[in-house]
Amino acid sequence: MKLCLQLQRQVHRLRWQQRARFYTQCADAAAAISATSYGNTGNELIESSSGTSNCKPTLRKFNVRLETPLAPEEQLGLTGDAKALGEWQLSRCVPLERMDELTWQTHVRLQSCRQLEYRYFVYVENAAGYKQIRRWETHFKPRVLDPCMDQHCHSPLDVFGLASVDERSAQVHRGWLNHEAIVQLKFNGEKMFQVHDIETFDPQHVQLKIVPVEETAGLVVEYSKQLYGKSQLQLQPAHGVSYTKGDIVIFHITLPLDRMMLQNFRLECYSLAQELLGSASLSASQLAGSEGLLQLHIKSAQRPEETLARLRLPYVVVQPYQYSPLDFKTTYAHYWPRSWPNLDVGHRGNGKSYIADAPLERENTIASFLSAYSHYADMVELDVHLTADGIPVIYHDFGLRTAPPGKQIEKPEQLEYVLIKDINYELLKRLRIFSVVNGKVMEYPAHNAEPRPDHRIFPRLVEVLQQLPKSLGIDVEIKWPQRRQGGGTEAEQTIDKNFFADRVLYEVIQFGCGRPLIFSSFDADMCTMLRFKQNIFPVMFLTQGETKKWQPFSDLRTRNFLAAVNNAQAFELAGTAPHAEDFLGENAAHMLQQAHVQGQITVVWGDDCNSKERVKYFTEIGATATCYDRSDLHVPETKQRSFFNSSALLAEFEAQCRI
Repeated sequence: MKLCLQLQRQVHRLRWQQRARFYTQCADAAAAISATSYGNTGNELIESSSGTSNCKPTLRKFNVRLETPLAPEEQLGLTGDAKALGEWQLSRCVPLERMDELTWQTHVRLQSCRQLEYRYFVYVENAAGYKQIRRWETHFKPRVLDPCMDQHCHSPLDVFGLASVDERSAQVHRGWLNHEAIVQLKFNGEKMFQVHDIETFDPQHVQLKIVPVEETAGLVVEYSKQLYGKSQLQLQPAHGVSYTKGDIVIFHITLPLDRMMLQNFRLECYSLAQELLGSASLSASQLAGSEGLLQLHIKSAQRPEETLARLRLPYVVVQPYQYSPLDFKTTYAHYWPRSWPNLDVGHRGNGKSYIADAPLERENTIASFLSAYSHYADMVELDVHLTADGIPVIYHDFGLRTAPPGKQIEKPEQLEYVLIKDINYELLKRLRIFSVVNGKVMEYPAHNAEPRPDHRIFPRLVEVLQQLPKSLGIDVEIKWPQRRQGGGTEAEQTIDKNFFADRVLYEVIQFGCGRPLIFSSFDADMCTMLRFKQNIFPVMFLTQGETKKWQPFSDLRTRNFLAAVNNAQAFELAGTAPHAEDFLGENAAHMLQQAHVQGQITVVWGDDCNSKERVKYFTEIGATATCYDRSDLHVPETKQRSFFNSSALLAEFEAQCRI
């Protein structure tokens, strides 16, 4: 895996067709290493039977009933913590046999003297024999199979998704990517169509459908039309999905990695009377990089030489996480118990520092995070960028103001602005750092000039994860520049998005486990990536909503709170992190309740949170957590400790650590 780690630092410069081969090779290597590492676990039947005469292999029956039938290509699998059950590994799972439309069954020879844990999941196989997880049981604690010393052990009838008879609703979610990728085609903006003749083709009244040209095992096309409470991914209707200006429709295509260079599609456009108006051809080979913009020509169904419309169609490609295999052992992707109180989250640690009346510690430094913790913050929010040499570092802005060594700076226009993504980490540590506060130029110590390690700017993510106490939760915000409604972007970004996500995930999975940790991003596609690349940590969609403070983003999913809630439902995110400005009106409590009804958390953030009165207000109207500056000033006076400063609570997070 070290080889894959080194190579992937170069792979974001390659086209997708070249990357596909690399990702498949790394995934195969990871699976092989995993199979070897799980080889000596003490679960061998021969070890058990030779160790004691009372513990003998016993044939155990697994019998499970489904609420609805599986699709013809789908299979039911079983995995658990015994070697005979595959030790939570997808590649070594136990397939069940279909007994009738709803009942599946298998027999497995297992140790008779110890308690075992297991889960069920639904999968399909592609032409290469790789399994693709469609859905899996995501209870925080797996099912339990009790010891059985009798010759004929009782075999209960399990119900897929319900781990106990007391549960009212199934705990089932989509899987994570392994040997397949996701392509999303996004109707999520304004002025996407350029029409030649509105009488012939009216994009305000059209139905859209994505049709695979070649039949491919493991390929499925789904869509989300984002409406409150109805945004879940589902299969397409026969004559497409109705679309008009202002709608948000995302086509979600899952396909095997080895088809990324070969698969072709057709975008079909139907009238509301279900008449085929025209179509456009597209190929997966056109998808250069992790994201981009397709320029499609919709040709008339009646006169193929005639172009009805031109379409600017954004896309994103989500590739599997590459550095180590993940497993079915447990998931925290939706773990946020209702019994938890409203949490206090320290914004950038103890708050913004490049302002007047700033706290003593500079923002996004270890000292600032520890200061918030010392004043009983439950979590801290931090911002992650990637340097030119692929190092995840902590800093808020996309770039920084600097100047050459020795140059006297008196005016803001003398400063240079450089982007973090263009600078190697060793150079970044040497740069002079400036800000402009109320028109006055202020210089701060460079990383290498600061004698106190905890106060150094640009700490590496791995340093923060290793040095902060486990009892301090972390909100890891992934910084990715957004395109504005009026044109232009927040900043240039040339790093590949999948590479960026994988580098951050690698450090968090390796060094951040065993603690409360959640991902967030203003970029909806980054949230989708983080959700489908891994199954360990929860993900929030961070939005600025309907604000007067900043220009809106072009992605319609970012424009208001309900749009964010709908997107979170579509792709099974833990929830949203909305801007506080959305919740200052009379309807605030009802808006938050709309998210909670969908099973989502809401972490409210913004300058409007920065007072004791506002912290209390957001708690009272039902925010899951409140993220604000100056924990030293605004944490409730009655608070005695950080919520996660409890050995019993921290024990709940130990299963995050897989490696």
